[in-house]
Amino acid sequence: MATRILAHLGALAPGGRVASLVGSEVVYVAGRGASPATMTPYDVAAVRLVDGIDLAGSPPEDVARYLEVLRAERAARAVAAVADGDLVAAADLATLVEHVARLPWAEAEGRARAAGALIGAYAAEG
Repeated sequence: MATRILAHLGALAPGGRVASLVGSEVVYVAGRGASPATMTPYDVAAVRLVDGIDLAGSPPEDVARYLEVLRAERAARAVAAVADGDLVAAADLATLVEHVARLPWAEAEGRARAAGALIGAYAAEG
């Protein structure tokens, strides 16, 4: 959702993505070829933080730069490549969206939802 929200707001760099550290070892990131504006949970790749080993999916070619930020900034749990190409890190996804979008999470999500940018963003429930 964070990726879709930031893409809708035009806040991601061309080819930019969001990466999120879950637990202490696994980083989830938009997979190779996934469009930030239309990606789904099925487009997410998982890599190991410590060495970048692929765990699931096909990570993007530039995944190492996201991992470097997450390794270097111990308090960081989320990172995004923003419109100017820089990487921005935050303590969690909501804080990342708020910092990059300069909007509260609820407002950023609401704008994306109202524009239809979150349609298909959720895994199918069984």
